[in-house]
Amino acid sequence: MAKKVIAVSLGILSFFLLMLLGEEYGVAIAFIATGIYYLISQFFLSRGNARALYEDWFLILILNSTLFFVALLIILIEPDAKYTAVVAVISLPSSILGAGIAALLASKHK
Repeated sequence: MAKKVIAVSLGILSFFLLMLLGEEYGVAIAFIATGIYYLISQFFLSRGNARALYEDWFLILILNSTLFFVALLIILIEPDAKYTAVVAVISLPSSILGAGIAALLASKHK
């Protein structure tokens, strides 16, 4: 339960990170930073679990739910800026990669 609450909190924090970086440094930097943020976040949420890729799918979806919601709002409200909805496509593979790295490291330490 604690990991789910942490995942929701990290997801909400990522929204503010995305907006801050997007306004200050541009969309490209915000996308790259968001990908790195999700990779690191999911790595720490999944560390120690050798089967993270198989067992942490719900945790990955919880972590990414904020950006999925933001992407949906962008598509519905701001049709001229649909390319910014790509951030949801960037965050999901980054989270999966983070879980994969955590699983790989956990299986090597057994």
